[in-house]
Amino acid sequence: MPTLTDTFLRHYRELLGFLSSRTGSRDTAQDCAQDTWLRLHHHDARIRPDNPRAYLFRTAANIAMDWHRARARERDAHARYASLQLSAQECDTLDVACARQTLARLERALRSQPTRSLEIFVMHRHDGYAYRDIAERLNISTSAVEKHMMRILLACEQVFAV
Repeated sequence: MPTLTDTFLRHYRELLGFLSSRTGSRDTAQDCAQDTWLRLHHHDARIRPDNPRAYLFRTAANIAMDWHRARARERDAHARYASLQLSAQECDTLDVACARQTLARLERALRSQPTRSLEIFVMHRHDGYAYRDIAERLNISTSAVEKHMMRILLACEQVFAV
């Protein structure tokens, strides 16, 4: 019986097509395929499914769904962040004081994050780099960039949940 890794390698091209249609991006599909292999590799010695191909594609579909959920959380966090950009002329004194408190909490939350995550956040939000460009510049995967951004955005989201 073939291992899960053997099944992954045998169906890799088909899997990329499947994940590309699920995510809408060949690059994201490759990241999801890598995550699929990591998950399968972790379980390879312990799990022997009756249908390894079906197990492979179900695992990949779950990872693609996780990717979509992460994008939705990121969009929500970006929307909340954008809502902080207030015009001083439109705010009264109380609004300004509340905004300053929120920004101070946001700054503390950002300063508590790892340096690499902050670097990626600044490159994306301030400098305007796409995740793919950041990944190339820092010699890491796009998935790693996404995970760093999620860490920062979740910290920001916690500030707004207060």
